[in-house]
Amino acid sequence: MEVWGKRLGSWLSVVTALSVGSVVVGCDKKADAEASAEKEKRSKASDDEEEDEDDGKKSKKKKKGKKDDDGEKDAKDTAAKPAGTPVDAAPAVTGNTPPAVPVTDPSLQTYPDLPNKIADNCQSPYVIMATAPESVGVDYPWTWSRQAMLANQQFKVVAGTPSAVGQVSFATHFASARYNFAWVLVAQCHDGGTCNKLASMYKAVVPGSQSQAFCGAWPMDLSPATMKKPVLRELGDPQNSLPQSSDTIGQCARLQACSVAMDPPNKAGKENIGLECQKAPSKFKRECAAKYPCSEVMACLGG
Repeated sequence: MEVWGKRLGSWLSVVTALSVGSVVVGCDKKADAEASAEKEKRSKASDDEEEDEDDGKKSKKKKKGKKDDDGEKDAKDTAAKPAGTPVDAAPAVTGNTPPAVPVTDPSLQTYPDLPNKIADNCQSPYVIMATAPESVGVDYPWTWSRQAMLANQQFKVVAGTPSAVGQVSFATHFASARYNFAWVLVAQCHDGGTCNKLASMYKAVVPGSQSQAFCGAWPMDLSPATMKKPVLRELGDPQNSLPQSSDTIGQCARLQACSVAMDPPNKAGKENIGLECQKAPSKFKRECAAKYPCSEVMACLGG
């Protein structure tokens, strides 16, 4: 309880910084060995041809007009994928250069793993994603969580109980008096491995996040009985969560999420564009947040 109490304090301070402060406005996996080897060979053969611009974010493939991130269109690998295959953010990487292969399964993402992981085969896996003060109410929109998920579609948001690897669902819970009656965003996964990856993604994207997976016993006096409402189900249709022009918090959060998702090795846990944007919204090209997928957001930003 003491450990989770300390985390709650950190979480609540983060939520305050992201959403209720005065200055801050608000805060496919299978590839056989042969295919993998062939990809590596092609990658090496093209290294000398690719012109690395803007810290590795541009290459000849991107110049050909392909896309590579959190949406339905394949970033730089469209020709290699059958029609209708979703394309996701957080590309698998080698070294510090994001390649032309999108991640479509959590096991392929490259965000740093968190300590205290749960067993990958856990049968009752969850993640404490974020908390918010009681004062925000049960309808708190979880804007940063929404944008983090939108930019990382290696996770598939479903309604009800997840039934496959990579599937997750979300619900708002209400903590006890010992935890200041905080609102808690809890993710449920199909398996422990998915929850471990979800927690590491969230921590990499959201500044100050203390996300943590758990298995079996619930922390913070939470339980299935403390669930107040399912949330974020609209993420099942990603573009439903693109921020509106009036949603400054959402716009800044999307700039942050896409920036990290497109370059995990260099920006995971380090990027601050979202917070800076919230402090001085007029200094940022917030209209880029309406672009889809994340590759288009980054192109709009000039990176």
